[in-house]
Amino acid sequence: MNEAASGFSGSRHAQKGLPMEARDKNGLTEREFLEAYGKKEYPRPYVTADTVVFSARRGAVLLVKRSGHPFMGCWALPGGFIRADESAEAGALRELREETGIVAAEAEPIGLFSSPGRDPRGWVISQAYLCMSDAEPTAGDDAADVRWFRILLDSEKRPYLSCGDIRLYIGGDGQRPAFDHGEMIAQAIKKIMKKREEWIYV
Repeated sequence: MNEAASGFSGSRHAQKGLPMEARDKNGLTEREFLEAYGKKEYPRPYVTADTVVFSARRGAVLLVKRSGHPFMGCWALPGGFIRADESAEAGALRELREETGIVAAEAEPIGLFSSPGRDPRGWVISQAYLCMSDAEPTAGDDAADVRWFRILLDSEKRPYLSCGDIRLYIGGDGQRPAFDHGEMIAQAIKKIMKKREEWIYV
């Protein structure tokens, strides 16, 4: 079937009553605009994806010990830079699998973290996710170690993460996870608590 017979004009913008080659205020068609579009004229951030893995059985979240800069030797959420041919969620699940050996089918968005200065490498924004798992992790890729950290409260009712003699505060004073991962964990805990409240009233 030819274009005339099918009614297909060859342009995804073709609509009844509209010109075949719509031009903008500068007289450019879409193709001409895209060919002249200067991507380098606009600053672009690097994009990462991080995952808060929560174990309901343990009441814990999973952290990896970073083997390289920045924050070498510090504990952080599994995650990393997403690739051009994958979604943020796919990148988060891939990094989770590569760094911890945990395979998850899906993850729930927590939020986008974009505060200036959140990453010493430059302008880096991160999409954070939440997934549930009770699996046993195995450190891999650029993770020197991986452990479950229990979520506890200190004498002042401040939440912190505990594993052996390691104590990491989610917010406020004290040693914290790398980057702004404490904030991601805090948001994940709020989402989990909300889910539990919804389950109670179902």
